[in-house]
Amino acid sequence: MFRDPASLERRNHGLRLAFAVALGLVFEILRGALVPPLAAVIALQLLALPGPRPTAKMVVGLFVVISGASLFAYGVSVLTADRILPYALGIGLIYLWGFALAVQPKTAAVGTMTLTMGIVVTTLAAVSTDLAAVLVAELLLSVAFGIALVFLAHAIFPQRAQIAGAAAAVAAAAEAGALVEVTSRAMVAALIILPLHLLLAADGLAAMVVLLTVATMLRQVRIEQAARYAMTFAAGNLLGGLLAAAAVEVVSLHATIPVLATNVVAAVLLIAWWVERVPTFAHVLLPGFVAFTVLFGLAFAPASLSADVELLKRLAQIVAAGLYALGAVSLVMPFVHRSRPSAGGSVV
Repeated sequence: MFRDPASLERRNHGLRLAFAVALGLVFEILRGALVPPLAAVIALQLLALPGPRPTAKMVVGLFVVISGASLFAYGVSVLTADRILPYALGIGLIYLWGFALAVQPKTAAVGTMTLTMGIVVTTLAAVSTDLAAVLVAELLLSVAFGIALVFLAHAIFPQRAQIAGAAAAVAAAAEAGALVEVTSRAMVAALIILPLHLLLAADGLAAMVVLLTVATMLRQVRIEQAARYAMTFAAGNLLGGLLAAAAVEVVSLHATIPVLATNVVAAVLLIAWWVERVPTFAHVLLPGFVAFTVLFGLAFAPASLSADVELLKRLAQIVAAGLYALGAVSLVMPFVHRSRPSAGGSVV
């Protein structure tokens, strides 16, 4: 059935995503992780990047970046939490740095980790700066497990060939890799997500759901085609959120390990199948996958962290924030493209 290498790789790619997210969520929930979705989100975002699996050298680099981003985000939260302007400047620098790295193929993984850890640490610090300090070691453990999931998924479902969609994404990102273009896109993305961060910071850890989803959307290669993909993006997030709500409800009624594992596996296989069956829209469906992972995982976080997480409220916030971001991108990007010096070609 999958004799074509591209078809086989598309299937394996979907299975890698589903395997890593399912194992990450179930294992972290059962071991009582303080942020259960973190390992699964890290694995999902790394596996969704185009190109081969991370190398050992990249893993060391990721740990260095993760540690640096975590410490910087913690320092910003502790030193400027009661002063809005310095706080906004520090958070803005984290987003600017993360997006500038994320939109370039060679540094996409580093940028993804910078954004993820910046969001996680600052939202934890909004709950308690002391709590965030204690959780640094716990977060790094989840990060290590998330990266291990990437290697394990590649070992079980090896990469046969680079699928056409991924190759096209790398090519498109390479064309957009000029310094002016990278700076422009990073500034636009940071300016769009920063008001959301400041608005939702008081919600604490619950804000992580919205911010991770919007950040995932903003770092996609073709996100400037916002108006065209707005409805698909909303539908993807709606699917992820509704699946999370349904799965949490079923598990709460039958709180057993088999029910937990079965629900998670069924949900992630459905989303991964959708992402791989419609690769054209994978860049807008991926945020929905992130939304499901974070919403479901946080529902099983310790009570002191998850008490303020209401699934339906967060789902509504994700959709509203995503549409806000898409609208802002569609308004700003034409001016960004117009202000760039002509390079002798058109921008898709």
